[in-house]
Amino acid sequence: MGNRHPNPHSGNTGPHAVESNEHRTLIKNISIFNGRSENLIKGKDVVLLNNTIEKIIPAGSKEDAYGHVIDGKGGYLSPGLIDNHLHLMMGVSQAEFFNGPFQYVTCVAVREAEDMLMRGVTSCRDVGGNVFGLRKAINTGMLPGPRIYGSGSLIAQYSGHVDFRNPNDMPKEWGGPLSTVERPEMNCGILATGVDQVMAAARHNLFLGADFIKIANGGGVSSFTDPLYVNEFFEEETRAAVRVAEDYGTYVATHVFNPVGIKRALNAGVKTIEHGHLIDEEAMELLAEKEAILSPQVYVMAMLKPIYTDPVRAGKLKQALDGMDNMFKLAKKYKVKMVYGTDLLFDYEGRKDQLKDLTLRKPWFTSAEIMIQATGNAADCVALCGKRNMYGKLGVIEEGAMADVLIYDKNILEDVEVVEKHQEHLKLIVKDGEVYKNEL
Repeated sequence: MGNRHPNPHSGNTGPHAVESNEHRTLIKNISIFNGRSENLIKGKDVVLLNNTIEKIIPAGSKEDAYGHVIDGKGGYLSPGLIDNHLHLMMGVSQAEFFNGPFQYVTCVAVREAEDMLMRGVTSCRDVGGNVFGLRKAINTGMLPGPRIYGSGSLIAQYSGHVDFRNPNDMPKEWGGPLSTVERPEMNCGILATGVDQVMAAARHNLFLGADFIKIANGGGVSSFTDPLYVNEFFEEETRAAVRVAEDYGTYVATHVFNPVGIKRALNAGVKTIEHGHLIDEEAMELLAEKEAILSPQVYVMAMLKPIYTDPVRAGKLKQALDGMDNMFKLAKKYKVKMVYGTDLLFDYEGRKDQLKDLTLRKPWFTSAEIMIQATGNAADCVALCGKRNMYGKLGVIEEGAMADVLIYDKNILEDVEVVEKHQEHLKLIVKDGEVYKNEL
């Protein structure tokens, strides 16, 4: 990465942390987007100490009081971006993912993790995939990449969203083999039936290191045997996953498009709705009442069009696209908290446009609202994992937050397209106190 400047004191923030000026960095000459407000903060500088934001101070302090000074040159400082819905291990084609060497799949994920960081995505929430080894490599400094919150395998029912069995195979309980997605090296799905199996699957994911649990309460676009109207897992099965998660101090996210499945999940205690494109007013009102979070996607629907040409998936893709306008209008009406997430699948080149999802939200939201979805709101979402949270406060420019900061040369709150065009406009990337890019 050439201009990466490792901070040897990154992570040294405990009670005996060194706090000499040598380890402080002053970022000056900036306008600040704090991740919460639609208004910029002016006349302030930001001080980093090791891997946290120590304080926000009036501009104009003496520079010799700091070990390092970064001149923002009139740029716009933002928290690092958080992609709340992705699958890091699915950057290859679907055929390669299911049938190719998994070592190759992992190599592509390693490459993409670095690419993602260099787009300004400093944290992400992986909602189905075997990312625990990659997460460890990033957290120990072996590889560059965003912080990863992982669910491990998506838990689904037979004939549900991750049932990609050969039709000639019986369920594993009846003597059939493990399905492709259930193989230990892949570990992106578990097929479960009944309360006991759902509990066992959830506990297994937590044993492997999951930060939260993900289940499927409805049909999906990528799979073949579950129309979007299908409701998956009974309420008692869903509640079983929620109880397991709560015992571990965390929560359940659910894949679901249709309103009946959404209401079933919310009434069982699920905290985030992933997708939700076919939601109706009653379900959206319940989502607001439960103070749950909506995690929709925009760009992936267009990206998948040339890939999903078979009539089954193409039809479901059209349904999801057709429902998107109503979903966003209802979410605004009921003031539901929404986050940025991409769900990009099976196309490495298409995944390079990860930030396009932000720009495509402009018909429904202001650029400032979209930036809040990608920072402060997204931080609230990842923080739902509570006691499982291995990281600090993210997505905001506040004292005590993690030192994940970006600087753009144009106003991101006026036009979020600046963020999409990161190669042109993103001048500084700091994650965990380390400078990964500095073109100021």
